[in-house]
Amino acid sequence: MPINRDTFMLKEVIIKEVKVPQKDISLTPMQSLSSKELFKIPSSSVADGIKAFSGVTIKDYGGVGGLKTIMVRSFGANHTGVFVDGVPLSDVATGQIDLGKISVDNIEDISLFLGQPINICQPARYYASASVICINSSIPNFSEKPISIKANLKMGSFGLINSSLFVKQKINLQNSCDFAINYMQSDGKYPFYIENGATNKTKYFRENSYIKSINADLGFVNYSKDSSSILKFKTYYYESDRGLPGAVVLYNSFASQSLQDENFFTSVQFAKKWINGFNAVSNIKYSNSYLHYRDPDYYNEDGKLNNYYTQNELYLSQAISKKIIDSLHCSFASDFFLNTLDANLYKYAEPTRYSYLNSLALKFNRYFFETYASLLSSIINEKTVNGESAKPANIITPSFALSIRPLKKSNIRLRFMYKNIFRMPTFNDLYYNLVGNNELKPEYAKQYNLGLLFNHKVKRTLYFSFKIDAFVNKVENKIIAVPTKNLFVWSMQNIGLVDVNGLDFQFQTIYETFDKISMSLACNYSFQNAFDITNSKSTTYKKQIPYIPFETFSGLFSFSYKHLSFGYNNLFNGFRYCLGENIYENLIHSSWIRDASLSYELKINKIKCNFKIEISNIFDKQYEVIKSFPMPGRTTNICIGINY
Repeated sequence: MPINRDTFMLKEVIIKEVKVPQKDISLTPMQSLSSKELFKIPSSSVADGIKAFSGVTIKDYGGVGGLKTIMVRSFGANHTGVFVDGVPLSDVATGQIDLGKISVDNIEDISLFLGQPINICQPARYYASASVICINSSIPNFSEKPISIKANLKMGSFGLINSSLFVKQKINLQNSCDFAINYMQSDGKYPFYIENGATNKTKYFRENSYIKSINADLGFVNYSKDSSSILKFKTYYYESDRGLPGAVVLYNSFASQSLQDENFFTSVQFAKKWINGFNAVSNIKYSNSYLHYRDPDYYNEDGKLNNYYTQNELYLSQAISKKIIDSLHCSFASDFFLNTLDANLYKYAEPTRYSYLNSLALKFNRYFFETYASLLSSIINEKTVNGESAKPANIITPSFALSIRPLKKSNIRLRFMYKNIFRMPTFNDLYYNLVGNNELKPEYAKQYNLGLLFNHKVKRTLYFSFKIDAFVNKVENKIIAVPTKNLFVWSMQNIGLVDVNGLDFQFQTIYETFDKISMSLACNYSFQNAFDITNSKSTTYKKQIPYIPFETFSGLFSFSYKHLSFGYNNLFNGFRYCLGENIYENLIHSSWIRDASLSYELKINKIKCNFKIEISNIFDKQYEVIKSFPMPGRTTNICIGINY
């Protein structure tokens, strides 16, 4: 019988399977957003993305260019470390990173870790915070073409123009380079209302909320021939000029202060793996930050105020790890960083801080049992040009995490985490004129977390996960500002004790089919009691500390069919107080904010075009995050993106 040798072209069949996210099996509490998830949320910065995480509170002063800092589980922003591609960001003056500066246009994913990332080979600085935000830039796929180009343009309410360009070029099999530039401007003149009596409302427009900013970075990547090592070089520059909107008090919203800042850093990172189980990661970074604060209406002899601040940091890190046996790994890391701060203030201290961090970690993972333990040694010394410097610190802090799968055939996990950590007083805490106190001690924090995790797949297309974590945080020697001689002269003091008890609940389900349909729903709920227990005779005793809501909730729904995508985000912030006295006059009301986005992708040969419309605060809800700082109402943006 003859054999038919004709060739038949079979129709392509795409096999999909939902992958279990790392956050659903993590040893320590972890939350993350991928670039696809970020695309479905109306967001311009990292702060807009992570505000939906459970246990997270964003302190937002309003406007596109307003300062945006993070509090995690009632810890201040000073307790959260921020890393971009493994490089730490720092501000030794305030200890707080403005997340509004970091654009999401070129981000692969954002992760928030309670404790620290469970990576056995990482710098010691990862261990030096109560929580860590890790931001990873997108990585191009050079398998189809040697160049990747991405351009975005966003225009919208309140004079917003945001444009960006990203170019990544493959030089040869081992080398590639990349360039990125991002520009943003907005007049920030959004409307808000002030109640005048029981029924009347007066419309105002936000003043002095403008921003113009530009940032650019240049990178180079080299892989060894056997892919056992990687060398990364990056240089980054950011510049902005922004108005500082004031508090709206007694129907007066006038403000004239402004801020000009410039940030620069250059870094080199080298990572190497050996076949005998040795790993090494080296980091070198230099950064410089310049800040100019202007107040043309300041009441002094000159009738104005011009303050200049310059920071410098030199950072060196070496981490090594070794696989002892298949289930046991150990690591050691040593970091050194030098920080300086100079200002044009009269007899300013001009401090210099020397920080030495050394960490030792062990990780054991076998079958249904995983544990991680680390010890961090911190040695900090300071000197000043003028006045007395702060006392040196030599502190050892441990952390421990444990995860167990009690049932072999089930995806149920139990986890426990303990971490003892501290933060040094910032340079502003120690040396700022009149307010600073060079006798301050470090602020200590203890974290306890007990969690239950469950995930399950239904065939290959449906996946859902459930996580619940109960936590207790204790803060000692809390650094707060208190009045001294009178209500107009304040000083930083170590007098605070805070007890935090809370519950985080997270649920996610993902559905994907073979015909390009995908749906997902993610819900996060958090409850927190953060009580001041400093003085039993005080009116703030066992009262909620300022700006910590008792409850928060977020729900993100997304739907995609072929080239069309829709996203809907629902965010609830419960009531809270702006001061330690929990009375009605200090109350900030709760708010529900809804955002939505609709996008369409058109492919022309090798070029992908994205068209998206974003609507934030759909129902034009007036609300405040910071007392007397009104937030924008409904905002509409139109976005166009081109990928090659």
